[in-house]
Amino acid sequence: MVTNPPDEHLAFLIHLAAKRLRLAFARRAAEYGLTPSQARALAFLARRPGANLTALAEALEVQPMSVLRVVDDLEEQGMLRREPDPRDRRATKLSLTPTGEGAERLVWQTLDGIVTEATRGMSDGARAGLVHGLKELVAGMDGFGGAQ
Repeated sequence: MVTNPPDEHLAFLIHLAAKRLRLAFARRAAEYGLTPSQARALAFLARRPGANLTALAEALEVQPMSVLRVVDDLEEQGMLRREPDPRDRRATKLSLTPTGEGAERLVWQTLDGIVTEATRGMSDGARAGLVHGLKELVAGMDGFGGAQ
């Protein structure tokens, strides 16, 4: 039974906020030549240097063949390098270059800017409460199977 109007439902509001965040980020990232997929790849590889294509594809939620375009483009921009995996001749390890590390920092600065603007009308306590609530929501959803 829905007690609130649908546009006040928590699921709707989370979806709307995520959509607006993605759109704002895509516009801003495009200003410095990155797609959202490229930005997500940079963020993932900053946390997991030496990851392979399969791990990156899983993180981006795409097929391994689809991630090749992202990797090719980042390599062409000098943001990433491929290295052979010494343990498996068929595998390739992916790492950020110094240029890629700088771009990855810019990704987080951009997201920080968007969040700061979006929460400007919130008190520090309300913002901290939102973060806490979202962490609890994610933890509660961890048991749904397939959640990441």
